[in-house]
Amino acid sequence: MAKDLLLTELVSGGSAETLLAAILKHHPDISAPVPVEDIARRVGITDIRDLAEEGGSSSLLVDGAGATGIISCSVALSSPRRRFAIAHQLGHFLLGTQREDGPCAARDLSENRRDTPHRKQEAQANRFAAGLLMPKPLMAASLDSLGKPAIAHVAKLAASYGVTIEAAANRYLDVTPSACAILFIKNGVVHYARPSRAFPAMAIHRGDAAPSSVLSDKIDQPTAWIAVEARDWLILSRDMRSPKVVMQVLAKKNGLHLVMLFINAAAEKRADEEAEKYATERPSFGRGTDRR
Repeated sequence: MAKDLLLTELVSGGSAETLLAAILKHHPDISAPVPVEDIARRVGITDIRDLAEEGGSSSLLVDGAGATGIISCSVALSSPRRRFAIAHQLGHFLLGTQREDGPCAARDLSENRRDTPHRKQEAQANRFAAGLLMPKPLMAASLDSLGKPAIAHVAKLAASYGVTIEAAANRYLDVTPSACAILFIKNGVVHYARPSRAFPAMAIHRGDAAPSSVLSDKIDQPTAWIAVEARDWLILSRDMRSPKVVMQVLAKKNGLHLVMLFINAAAEKRADEEAEKYATERPSFGRGTDRR
């Protein structure tokens, strides 16, 4: 009965957020790592198969009525990537956006652009997958328990939720109220750079050379927080006060560095208020009428 009610709610749903709300409503005690295969089978996926192809692809086969489906994943996928691929294809199934031109490629599972119909569908499936594997209530509770932002938290979350570090970073930035940004830098080149909603616009992007301040040679040992030059990282106008930006680096194997930038928003607000107060109270020498 509960399963039938869930299916009814999913059929009447539309957006990724509506579908996720229905699933979480029927799984109030869900915990990490989320049992994605069990959930998929509960809502119409009859089988999850191995795909013989060596690439990182996955696919969805739906019956004529669209009531049931079969998900296939490349045997080359790691466990975290396989979990995300299953959640991604489940998103296609429930959203009714399954592809007819072949399997989803590995790059589709990181798509966030919405400038073409294909990219929009892949981005929607990815949003659903992230929300299913890392439900917002669970992730928010995890961030609260971890405390102040730290780059090591990303790897811990990836392990706890059974996802890749990139997926964990994306969800971290979706959920955190803090003003922070995460970057992946390999051999001195930026491969990933994304800010949280509260963080200023970034001046550094994928493919750019990393600033020389990114230094760490101790594998899996995060550095202390250090102050960095804001203009190396942020888009700032010449008349804009530079915020205090601090950085923490976690070196991984094969030349990879995970970087977190952080701005203390409360301290910056106080600094702005002090600067504004000083500007309004400062004597205006040379202005006004000479009353001598």
